[in-house]
Amino acid sequence: KGKVRLPALHIAARKDDTKSAALLLQNDHNADVQSKSGFTPLHIAAHYGNVNVATLLLNRGAVVDFTARNGITPLHVASKRGNTNMVKLLLDRGGQIDAKTRDGLTPLHCAARSGHDQVVELLLERGAPLLARTKNGLSPLHMAAQGDHVECVKHLLQHKAPVDDVTLDYLTALHVAAHCGHYRVTKLLLDKRANPNARALNGFTPLHIACKKNRIKVMELLVKYGASIQAITESGLTPIHVAAFMGHLNIVLLLLQNGASPDVTNIRGETALHMAARAGQVEVVRCLLRNGALVDARAREEQ
Repeated sequence: KGKVRLPALHIAARKDDTKSAALLLQNDHNADVQSKSGFTPLHIAAHYGNVNVATLLLNRGAVVDFTARNGITPLHVASKRGNTNMVKLLLDRGGQIDAKTRDGLTPLHCAARSGHDQVVELLLERGAPLLARTKNGLSPLHMAAQGDHVECVKHLLQHKAPVDDVTLDYLTALHVAAHCGHYRVTKLLLDKRANPNARALNGFTPLHIACKKNRIKVMELLVKYGASIQAITESGLTPIHVAAFMGHLNIVLLLLQNGASPDVTNIRGETALHMAARAGQVEVVRCLLRNGALVDARAREEQ
């Protein structure tokens, strides 16, 4: 099968073969020979955590911040892979700690997304930018929350990452954790005073999202920490509207037990009962009727 043939120096870098690498560099002094995708031997060494050959390459003039396709530097690679010693080496040799890929990822984003808490800690100690954002406005905290990486979240918060930092859509890390159903990260964020009623651009709170995605444990936790059961989105939806429309019976029951009104209307005049009926969620319709939902609440006539 048409495998991409790597240049010899890349192969030596992959095998941490300093002898071969030294010989190759004697004959051809270019330590930054590129593979087809623009990666240098140093990128390869960074990927495999091969500190010996990386040191040799740097000593022979390899560019520490050589950017491959998409703006990826060896430090991005090492951070993503969680190679603490390699990250140290690259930083000590002047690797740019706030280098951004084409999508706006810094090395700290890469480490946080992959859950490498030691690398996260090291990068933070060396002054990595906590507030750096990707193209979508994600901070390292958002990425750690998304991956359910509790230790990384802890490190970031200890280094004073703002707990309610928002993306372009005004999503907080708590929104992200609720979406993914990550109980431990949700609890950690709430214990660190994350706002349980933070509103995204569309008005969705973490509770709306937990109800939409059927995250029962997270939903109960949010309510316990003061999330408003009657919070309304830009289109007038309360959490029970969302759960009813999606057909999440257990969430609907829990919301009712916690005092949610089944008769609140959205901006189209629809109650949770209307929305459940429209979506064909028979069990939810039965449940709402048993719990005294108004049958004749009028939805605004569709114009």
